[in-house]
Order: sequence, then structure tokens, then C-alpha cells
Amino acid sequence: MESIILDYIMSHFHNNKFFSQKQFGFIKGRSTTIQLLHIMDIWTECLEQDGQMDVIYTDLEKSFDKIPHKRLISKLSSYGLNKELIQWITAFLINRKQRVRINNVFSDWADADSGIPQGSLLGPVLSIIYINGLIEYCHCGSELYLYADDAKVFKHIKMTLIHRFY
Repeated sequence: MESIILDYIMSHFHNNKFFSQKQFGFIKGRSTTIQLLHIMDIWTECLEQDGQMDVIYTDLEKSFDKIPHKRLISKLSSYGLNKELIQWITAFLINRKQRVRINNVFSDWADADSGIPQGSLLGPVLSIIYINGLIEYCHCGSELYLYADDAKVFKHIKMTLIHRFY
């Protein structure tokens, strides 16, 4: 069932062009190599115009564990996914419990209000859907490219010559 839902979601997002062109994680035809080549083309073109590239690499720490269920469901709805599908994903995510074992001693059960089950087929896709809008909201005069939850933020810094007259 999970693979059928995954196929439907991917088809819906591809057909409607919902995935950002700057997201390369977990999307067919958008590998780390393709992203690297694309960014190297941009950087090469910029550097041929002089200046430098300032780059920041980030990793959204434990992003799978921190995605709030209700906000993710809201995002899925905003993309116009089938209501029955959203109900299935809600049931998949909501009412999960977790506990910790240390030296064969278990903690009490606690509600898991956030996080996507790791190892599931849907996990990676739900995570990139959740952060998909990040690129659109980061308008700081720089470029932002994602591979899953890893981001490259860069800006071409053009050198200007300052002539001093003495």
C-alpha cells in the first residue's frame, strides 16, 4: 500500500511541478551528481566574471525526527492531494508512541507528535515535501539548493576596484 501511495504522490508532484527545481533529494533524475554539475556550471559562469563565491553548507539536524505531523498534513492538503490519501497518511503518522531502552530498562511510553518513521518508503518524500517551500522563503540575495535536508547557500561576490588618488 505504501508504494502505491508513494507513486501517486510523486506523480501528483511531478505533473503539477510542485517540487522546487532547486531540490535534488529523493527525486528521480535529480541525483547528487546532477546537483553538483549544475552548481559547478553556475559557479564557473560567475567566476569567469571575476569575484568569488561565498558558500555555506548546512544540514538540518535530525530533520526526520522533527517534522510536526499537523503542519505536514496541512502542507499535503495545500498541494491538493486526495483527501482519502491524506487520511491514510494521517493515520500512518498520528497516534504513534515511543519509549527508550537503556540497559534493558524501558521508559514510559510517550506520544510522538513529530517525526516521520525512518525506514519507510514515504519518509524521504514526506520530508522533502515538508521543506519544499524553504527555497521560496529564503530571499536573501543568495541562491539556495537542497539535497534532501542538506542545503548549499551561495552568493557571487563581485570584486570592485577602488582607486585611491593621493
